[in-house]
Amino acid sequence: MSRRALIVGVAIIGLLIFSLYRAKYGARESAEEIAAVEAEIDEAIRERRVLLGELSHLSRQEWVEEYARSELGMVPARAEQFARPEDLDHLIGPPAADDEAGEPRSEREGGNDG
Repeated sequence: MSRRALIVGVAIIGLLIFSLYRAKYGARESAEEIAAVEAEIDEAIRERRVLLGELSHLSRQEWVEEYARSELGMVPARAEQFARPEDLDHLIGPPAADDEAGEPRSEREGGNDG
């Protein structure tokens, strides 16, 4: 019986040693994964700071105006380009008359080209 107990004891000690090795190896892998994730977080924080700086720069009114002028050919509106709602009929003509269904009169009267 003592021989059997010795074999069982050695087997249990071997199992404990193997389990301890696996736990230590797993902890090392986990630590490496945590370090990798922390490095990714640090990189994302740095990238966020850069993007916030770019957003701040590109959101400035002076930059938007300069970009609109140089790249899009836009200029500030002149006074003569503004019109009051009352003056629109005189400037561009009266609106097209619509029937009750909201269709232009020319479509209702069969003015289609087809």
